[in-house]
Amino acid sequence: MSTELASKEQIQERISVVTCGLDGTFLSQLRDYTEENLDFIRMDRDFSSLKELTAHLNTQHAEIAFVHISEFTSFEEEQQALSETALAKLMVVTDKLEPFRAAPELLEPFAELVYHRTPVRVVTERMLTFETKKNLRLYTQVHPESHKKGQKKTVLVYSAKGGVGKTTVAINLGLQLAKKDKKVLLVDFATFGNVAVSLNLPRSVRGMSEAVGLLDQPGRENEELERRLGEAVYTLSFQGKKLDVLAAASAMRMTSLNLEKTDDLLAAIQRLDYDTVVVDTSSDLSEKNISLMSGATDLLFVSTTDIAASSSLLSTIELVDTLNRPLQNRHLVINHYNDSLGFPISELESILSMEVSVVIPDKYEQIQGYTNRGVLLAEKPGLRLNRFYRRAANLIDPVFTDKELGIRKKLFSGKGKKRK
Repeated sequence: MSTELASKEQIQERISVVTCGLDGTFLSQLRDYTEENLDFIRMDRDFSSLKELTAHLNTQHAEIAFVHISEFTSFEEEQQALSETALAKLMVVTDKLEPFRAAPELLEPFAELVYHRTPVRVVTERMLTFETKKNLRLYTQVHPESHKKGQKKTVLVYSAKGGVGKTTVAINLGLQLAKKDKKVLLVDFATFGNVAVSLNLPRSVRGMSEAVGLLDQPGRENEELERRLGEAVYTLSFQGKKLDVLAAASAMRMTSLNLEKTDDLLAAIQRLDYDTVVVDTSSDLSEKNISLMSGATDLLFVSTTDIAASSSLLSTIELVDTLNRPLQNRHLVINHYNDSLGFPISELESILSMEVSVVIPDKYEQIQGYTNRGVLLAEKPGLRLNRFYRRAANLIDPVFTDKELGIRKKLFSGKGKKRK
């Protein structure tokens, strides 16, 4: 199979869909649905023949093509020809059931057979599930919906191995967004919650204990669960800004969170009035974490230059693939990076099939020093380390300037002239 996702720039604009030989009603329904519900989809040209469509794709870019099965004369060869273009997904449409009984040889998962009476919502979900060329899965992905104004975010900061600093990343990601006047809730879903300790919250803060206990009560109301969660929020004030925190419940109660309970708890949290919910959690592949991975709009995988930490991510990536969330944004953050080690970032990207979005330098002693004194890193605006946390936060909500991110604009392109 040989398919490829569009480039970042193309994805951030719109996903292009081309068609050939479709029934007028089916095409009209597809156009209407995408226009109303998926404004990042652009319904592009409709071609009169498969030959014309293939010629177009050899010179122009499109991610998805819908082609009626009657347009094919040599199914296997024409599929192969389309797969060698930049096309990411081929949807073969049929108005008869016979092809399903004796299905043609499909280049799965590049090509997929679709019955024309399938609900258009289901069709669009299936068309947005595709892989990359040479069987590589590119998990670093950004979709245009993530840049919509006013869209609520649920960000899961996750690592498959402990000790990589994901709690520090989660806390500082939330703090940086809060500094930009975003209404942020930081939630600790770890079995042995560390957020409260890291932020020096008062011992009286019980976190989600009552809310988790309520999940076992039959006939509970959603409103009551939301009320308990709201009452459990602790507001942290810093530099005239606010960050709301939901600390973890006791280890015993956090361990009791199965798939169903976590789904209910996360859904209630998402109904609270926040722009962004940042979730920290433990490193195990429990039902709780599977629920969080499925429910998040954005995944931030945190790893280090430790080979064991990086290889542990592979099983998580396989799991995320099965959850089938094609519109989920996913990023890889390398923490505790030391230039002197000469660690090959490019090799790690190749192994994980992920681009590294942010590299955070190793400043453990500096971070620990401020934490021990009860000082938040975000309270030190001149601290160089903060720009890297802003870069991580900018992946979620691009509200930072180049100066805040420590990015220097290039004044000239090409080679500069030599001085005389």
